[in-house]
Amino acid sequence: MSDDFDLRNPDTFVAGTVGPTGQRIFFLQASEAGHVVSLKLEKGQVWALANLLSELLEGEGFEGPAAVFGELVEPVTAAWTVGRLATGMDTENKVIVVIADEIDDDDGDDPEAGAGASGDVPADDDERTGGRARFHLDYSMALGFAQQAMLLVEEGRDFGMRNGHRPPRT
Repeated sequence: MSDDFDLRNPDTFVAGTVGPTGQRIFFLQASEAGHVVSLKLEKGQVWALANLLSELLEGEGFEGPAAVFGELVEPVTAAWTVGRLATGMDTENKVIVVIADEIDDDDGDDPEAGAGASGDVPADDDERTGGRARFHLDYSMALGFAQQAMLLVEEGRDFGMRNGHRPPRT
């Protein structure tokens, strides 16, 4: 079984890419107390997570401020590839928990098969075969990630920000 990660107070939570447009590899990266965790995932998973976080924050009436993060810490070495993503909310403490499960044999060759855009709950610990990462984000961090990730996904598209396209209002 791969490593599990539980970052309860991350300093950063970003999406980033390595490689040229059209061949970009997407990563999710978080750091806490100098420890950096990088996970490989698909562009569609980045978009789905950013969109879901935006919707959750909108439902809570959170408008900002958004945390601002830098680029990926390089060199980027993925601990594993994400198969499923899900979220949980603690509205009392204003925290969203992002849960990423490592791709497993049931996901086949398609990492997006378990993208969990609807917020599906990943398998219980006794049912999974790969690693799991939990990232506890305050609302400001979640909003900062959502905004940055939407721009990142659009960056490789010719109709992106250069032509006036804007991410959904959060």
